[in-house]
Amino acid sequence: MGSSILYPKLTELSKLDLLDRASQFIFSTGLNDGTSNLCKANMKYGLAQFQLIQEKYGFEPKATFISSPDETISRNKFRWNSGLGYGGRLNWGTGNDKLIFLNIKPNCCGLLVGGLEELPDPYNLIKKIDDIKSKELYHDEILINWDYNISNHFINCFETKNLSDIDLPPYIFLIHGSAPEFRDDKYGMGLYIDKSRTLKELAIEEISKMGKQYILLDSDAKDYLNFNKKALEFSNIKRQVIADKLFDYGYKIICNQSHQFLKDYNNMYMGSNCTDIKCDLIKSNIFPTTLRADISAYLFQGKRNLSETVLKNVNLWERAEDLELLELLTNAYILPHGGGYSFPDMEDVLDILEYKDQRYFVTSLKTNISRLKIIRNVSELQFEYRGRDVILKTIQLDLGDIIARLNPLFSLKL
Repeated sequence: MGSSILYPKLTELSKLDLLDRASQFIFSTGLNDGTSNLCKANMKYGLAQFQLIQEKYGFEPKATFISSPDETISRNKFRWNSGLGYGGRLNWGTGNDKLIFLNIKPNCCGLLVGGLEELPDPYNLIKKIDDIKSKELYHDEILINWDYNISNHFINCFETKNLSDIDLPPYIFLIHGSAPEFRDDKYGMGLYIDKSRTLKELAIEEISKMGKQYILLDSDAKDYLNFNKKALEFSNIKRQVIADKLFDYGYKIICNQSHQFLKDYNNMYMGSNCTDIKCDLIKSNIFPTTLRADISAYLFQGKRNLSETVLKNVNLWERAEDLELLELLTNAYILPHGGGYSFPDMEDVLDILEYKDQRYFVTSLKTNISRLKIIRNVSELQFEYRGRDVILKTIQLDLGDIIARLNPLFSLKL
């Protein structure tokens, strides 16, 4: 398989062959449910586009997606329409190739895990939140955008059930948020290609039979990576600033980790913890995994993964070896950050219809597999979050060690 997959001239392949080739570069550790299959069905389009562009600019066309157990869809329309899924690590080079794909749209979202000696009163927290929102908070002369009332951003409190010898406080809170301040070009070049005029003017537009991607090369890629690091640092500090205001009587930072960020020129963690503690962007070897509000969350210690044993057990070793990707797979450093979106009525993806550059996914339903649901915009679909199956798969794959179970007490979504 190696020679035919690795070394064809991609521009000479048909669209179907390009998609078949791209699908070989998806290494899934997901739950293989309907939503996981929908992710993979869309992801091959993005990888095919990436690989065509890699070949055009003289890079090895081996863009790869390694999913974590929370493999799912992206509810961001632009990202989804660009052929990208969610829940895993997207790789397109050594880490030093100065080529960045902008359709990934890093938002520097992450979770601060803080420890408390006493359980906070929800009413007092609500009053403090209202006071914070009524004032203008700044960091480095940047006005902090309160984004804990949108999407799946939240402030949660838990009781700690310690499952290791690591000393943890009796109560823990989580603050989940990102850096919307940096999406447009108000404070620099901007993170989002569809929000920043400056970034759009710098970007190279690449259009192929597979779709449209925006890229940056060389010094522009370097500037973008530096801007991403600045936004990532701001996002981390912002969560801490909010925590300082809410828990001004004292708390302990256990970890403050991002799970949606550009690690280097060629690696994007999209809704997945990065457990590579050798990376300067990773400040701790403790990582949170949150599920639904009615289910316990967990703290993990990360590991280098995926191991040779695991790859063989899940039938990924041979393909990784054929594609010369074993080093990448055994240094995936993935760990789910949550349960991931799930469409509970969906059984499988049966077909993909294409019309006027749009993809329509033909899916079967669990209640009656002969009944079809045809999907274009996943952001419009009703969803729920997965449960403990994600944790069980994480343990099965030996992606990390559980150090604590966090039993939910209350969640604030304002």
